[in-house]
Amino acid sequence: MNPAFKLILTVLALLIATRQVAAEEWRGIKPLSSTREDVVRLFGDCSDSGVWCELTVENEDVLIQFSGQDCLNLRPGTVLSVQRELRNATTFEALSLDKKRFKSFDPSIPRNRGYRGFIDEKSGLLLKTFRGQVFQINYIPRKEEWAACPDYYRKPREFVAAFFPHVLYVYSLSCPSNNPVAGQKVVIVADYPSPGLRMSFFWVTTAGRIVEGQGTKKIVLDTTGLAGKVVTVTFELSEASGHSATASCSFDVAPAPKN
Repeated sequence: MNPAFKLILTVLALLIATRQVAAEEWRGIKPLSSTREDVVRLFGDCSDSGVWCELTVENEDVLIQFSGQDCLNLRPGTVLSVQRELRNATTFEALSLDKKRFKSFDPSIPRNRGYRGFIDEKSGLLLKTFRGQVFQINYIPRKEEWAACPDYYRKPREFVAAFFPHVLYVYSLSCPSNNPVAGQKVVIVADYPSPGLRMSFFWVTTAGRIVEGQGTKKIVLDTTGLAGKVVTVTFELSEASGHSATASCSFDVAPAPKN
């Protein structure tokens, strides 16, 4: 074989191998390389959060975990993992991912509920599907880097676990404790245990208009014209097998101050 041609083949092989083991990243955020400062710079959020930070980016709910004092080999505030939950499920093909590079497993407890987990340890990428549709994507480091925080990465498949509780429930809704003035926009957030299932959300209000967030766990409610009224907001979450849970909260709307 021509020595020059052999050299070209060798270089190509090295480039392909390097690409295959490169750690995945999301919007410039890469586990173990990025920090809280990087997240704040890119998204203007997470500056005052603890080790967990939740973001809403377009049609995704994003959860980022930072290192604390438990990872002795890392500076506090280092990104450990990124989890994207897609409101609109998709496919491997749409994500331009080769399914053959992943190991498949059943992430659900109990098993055989329609969920599948996929992991590529070489790139630190995990996906979770329900009935063949990808709805969750997790980014962690490559396997060679897990020693940086061994307890956290000890069971990587648990990042896409799906637990089936006996009963779904909602912890609380964050209706305002102080009466908002008519015309203000009120943010209401649902707090519930996350079992890792494909969930659906629906909000109903007795008055006012939901201007943002229907179908998510956080809404913005416009109180224009509601002076002196009591508003009751109800949140329902449900999962594909038919189980659901609801919760409600109420608040008074104060009149706008007179000039």
